[in-house]
Amino acid sequence: MSQKQYPVLYATKTKGTFFKHCSINSTLYFEMIKDENRAATDADYNLYMDAMVDECYDALIHKFITSQPLKVTNDKIPFLIFKSNIDMRLVKMFCQAILDEVYESTGIDHQAKYLELKTMFMQMDKDPSPLKINKVGQKLTQSSIFQDEMQILEGSHQKIDSGIITPFKEYILLKQENNQESKEDIVEW
Repeated sequence: MSQKQYPVLYATKTKGTFFKHCSINSTLYFEMIKDENRAATDADYNLYMDAMVDECYDALIHKFITSQPLKVTNDKIPFLIFKSNIDMRLVKMFCQAILDEVYESTGIDHQAKYLELKTMFMQMDKDPSPLKINKVGQKLTQSSIFQDEMQILEGSHQKIDSGIITPFKEYILLKQENNQESKEDIVEW
């Protein structure tokens, strides 16, 4: 009888997190897909979509704080891991709400790469625990599961502003304010 193996997310240290070495957790990967036509012509759009990567993960962390989410980056790819009390259907609905809000903000109906699965969380310099040594699989980012299980997530195709992320127009205004502040002369007294 073969045991199920879980793809692994590695961390340099597990100390200070709510997650134990070799724990098995619900894991989320969410990445909005840029509109290629607009990306080729609008530099502000590119900057906005790049900023939304971190902002989406921050919004997910704040929304599901009771599930103690932790952002883990492997091979420069961000993931969120959750404690066992997470309802992944609610997470998926929240991700769709983010897509609807980006549609409201940019006027473009975006899609996202979406993956939810169970992974093992391990510290790099530690050996697996004896009871879970047979459940250790490949590193998630290098496993075939990462590509095979990936879904394309779509929003509801409705322009809905839920106040989850920074709107595109507000992002442009903030960017312009930051540019003006950096151009001002610093006067020392």
